[in-house]
Amino acid sequence: MVRCAKRWPDRLRGLLGKPPPASGHGLLISPCASVHTAFMRYPIDVVFVARHGRILKVVEALRPWRAAACWRARHTLELAAGEARRLGLMTGVRVAIPSSDPPDPSPVGAGLPANAARQDPAPRAQRGATLVEFVVVGPLVLFILLVLMQYALLFHARSQLNYATFEAARAGTVANARPAAIRAAFERAMTGYHGGGTTTAELAAALARAGAEAPFTRIQVLSPTRESFDDYHSPALAARLGNPGRVIPNTHLAYLVCPIDRPGCRSDPAANVSGQTLQDANLLKLRITYGIPVGKQIPLAGPFMARAIAALDPADGDAFRAGLVASGRIPVVAHTVMRMQSPAIETGNPSAPGPGNGGTPIDPGPPPQGSGLPVCAVTDPACTTAPRPLPESGQPPGGCDPLTDPGCPSSPQRCEAPADWLQDALRPATTS
Repeated sequence: MVRCAKRWPDRLRGLLGKPPPASGHGLLISPCASVHTAFMRYPIDVVFVARHGRILKVVEALRPWRAAACWRARHTLELAAGEARRLGLMTGVRVAIPSSDPPDPSPVGAGLPANAARQDPAPRAQRGATLVEFVVVGPLVLFILLVLMQYALLFHARSQLNYATFEAARAGTVANARPAAIRAAFERAMTGYHGGGTTTAELAAALARAGAEAPFTRIQVLSPTRESFDDYHSPALAARLGNPGRVIPNTHLAYLVCPIDRPGCRSDPAANVSGQTLQDANLLKLRITYGIPVGKQIPLAGPFMARAIAALDPADGDAFRAGLVASGRIPVVAHTVMRMQSPAIETGNPSAPGPGNGGTPIDPGPPPQGSGLPVCAVTDPACTTAPRPLPESGQPPGGCDPLTDPGCPSSPQRCEAPADWLQDALRPATTS
């Protein structure tokens, strides 16, 4: 059964919002040389027919959000997916096309007027209908394309933000988790997003643009928390570093559960205030929120996304993110976690108490091997006990190796190796 759609409102709607055509049923759109399946929920077969009834093109199972066209076609027949093959409709086959809407639906290819080959052009009242359809549908299709382009730009911005977040975390791990070092590394990594360059002047200008975005960038250090310093602060290490704040030791984590100078610390994550082990407290976790400026948004599509975010989440409890949306920016968030490579120093860290790891911490280091393990490393500033003498022959006395231990020359208990201590190690072995 075929239903004809010749008025432009019917042609504009097509099968949109209607259930899939039943077997043997279809919709004939005339005049029509192209169709789209935007906002549809099921695939359809599309048959393009010439003025005199010869099939020019068959598109099977056209999925939603697709388009098909045949510029020589006069009529378009829309069927349920698979119907064209079942009915034997293929290129070159002739079908009878009704010249007007029949009083009763007619079967496909049967019972159609005999004068189908002598159809007249569309009535005078329908002239210009294609232009009207384009005026109605064209802006919608263009807007959809702009939204897709904006989404691609969002993906690019997110990729750049992920990279900059990684660089910021890497800088923080070697700079005691200081916010100034983290932000400086983040801004350097964002120079590419703000133009980049091949000369020093161009790179400096891009870096300046990245720095100007600081009011619209929030960098949060989620770990270590204030409670991490409550549980694992090392006063001796803070004194050695000359830092008045609290410090979490970073060395020998595979063998320590507490700082050297606080062997009785609260190390049970199921009972302490941080919910962390010493290993967990040495994880630097960042969350960076950045608002994409209006100048880097696609016209119409970008403001539409910002307004959509505001409409979908009108009661956003995050004041910073809500402020970005209110200023027309699109917020993007990135996270990263990285192992600290230096002692973390407390600088306004957030408070986040609670049990960690479900109360079952996992030690990332190897299990203890017995009494042969060192008490502490000589390069550890928190080491307050005298280092053990090295038993191997040919090693310098005092347990300090100035060639391999960077902390040896600057240690408070300075190690001075004899000038000739290497002679015995380099002297060829003699046989008795």
